[in-house]
Amino acid sequence: MRGFIFEQEYQSKKGRVEAEEMAKSMDTFFEAIPKDKRYHVELRTEAYLSEPVFEILEKHGVGLLYSHWTWLPPLLKQLSKTKERLFNSGGDCIIRLMTPLRMSYEDSYAKAFSFNKMVDGMMNPEMIDDAIQTIMEGVRRRKRMNLIINNRAGGSAPMIARFIAKELGDQLRNI
Repeated sequence: MRGFIFEQEYQSKKGRVEAEEMAKSMDTFFEAIPKDKRYHVELRTEAYLSEPVFEILEKHGVGLLYSHWTWLPPLLKQLSKTKERLFNSGGDCIIRLMTPLRMSYEDSYAKAFSFNKMVDGMMNPEMIDDAIQTIMEGVRRRKRMNLIINNRAGGSAPMIARFIAKELGDQLRNI
């Protein structure tokens, strides 16, 4: 078992607590559960990609799951917000390619179904480039990089994985 992912669901502006309050809640949560170097948090609200939250992740050695998802900024922008820190004390980093940016779960599911081919115009090339750059940054830092790919990211997770593996192979040969 390489990791446990705690998903923090999207919080609309109307019902959202401030980042400082979220950080305090996360601190209380991670103080209360058994210590483990395999924890990661997927934050689906951009407002929580902030320094108070990052300080708590760093304090507890909890990784931030970098997620390509509907309401989040691109992966490299997320990495930039962390000042390129990878918080997991166990040496792992997780990237999740879930949906195209600004496309709902329902729409991405409808477009991608039957999940056996790539869907024209669905997969953003920036998602692939950002994922590869984030993976390469982790590799340079000797982190174990983990990638979760959903069919809704472009139509077929296995095809996306093959494309990323080829691109990564090309880049790793040039190191």
